[in-house]
Amino acid sequence: MQVYIESRGFSQDDDYRWLKVTEESQTRVDQEYLPTIIQEANKLIDSESASVVLSRKNNGLLFLLTSIEPVDRVDFAHRQIRISVACLMPDSLDNQRILRMLAATALDTEERQHLTTEISQAVSLGGELGFQVNFEHIQKLTNISAAKNLLQDKLPNTTKKIAELSPQLQQELASELKEHCLPNQQGLIVVVTGIKKEQAFIDANVWRGLSSLVVYSDWQIINQILPENNFATKLSKYFNSLMIIIGILSAVSLLAKNLNF
Repeated sequence: MQVYIESRGFSQDDDYRWLKVTEESQTRVDQEYLPTIIQEANKLIDSESASVVLSRKNNGLLFLLTSIEPVDRVDFAHRQIRISVACLMPDSLDNQRILRMLAATALDTEERQHLTTEISQAVSLGGELGFQVNFEHIQKLTNISAAKNLLQDKLPNTTKKIAELSPQLQQELASELKEHCLPNQQGLIVVVTGIKKEQAFIDANVWRGLSSLVVYSDWQIINQILPENNFATKLSKYFNSLMIIIGILSAVSLLAKNLNF
């Protein structure tokens, strides 16, 4: 398992930064050198709001949780300090179960606070880089026995859906992740975030997407949105062309009258 943590320290010089965390070391990583799968996920979320991502690239799986807000953790200017966590694992059934468990817990309104507390205990202020990570504590969150006890492994509904972010739909998605395996698609699979337009989800072909900017208050199948959008676009272009033709014909008719044709 590879673990990357983003947070900041208390002082003015300890701004937000990513650390690659292993059992032996904690090393700063500039954002452009993060694994591609993390960079791709970051592009599709509002990273300063609470977001949850599950993604697959080649033989790797990613769980990304952003903007955890530990209680009473502020910087020198009394601003809330946030924590983001990215876990990368080889693609296997057991690892998929672990990351499904983490995502479902992060989405579940009752269980999320426990996960936030566990992560905030693992990531503390101090050290040369402004904050430090207890790798063993993070590892405890990836317990396969706990995942097997929590989850079922039903086949997934492969229909791709998006909707406006709401507590009810977030809870529904948490339940679906507990009951069903992930589809076998590559790329972004689950994206739950704040400010992101529905077209970004459609273009990324996400399996499940929730955002405050999606206009549908209930789940909408993506491949039913595209034809409607295409039809609306074609109809608009046809109408505009028709108006231009009518305008030209009117101008010609008026000119012919003035010339007594």
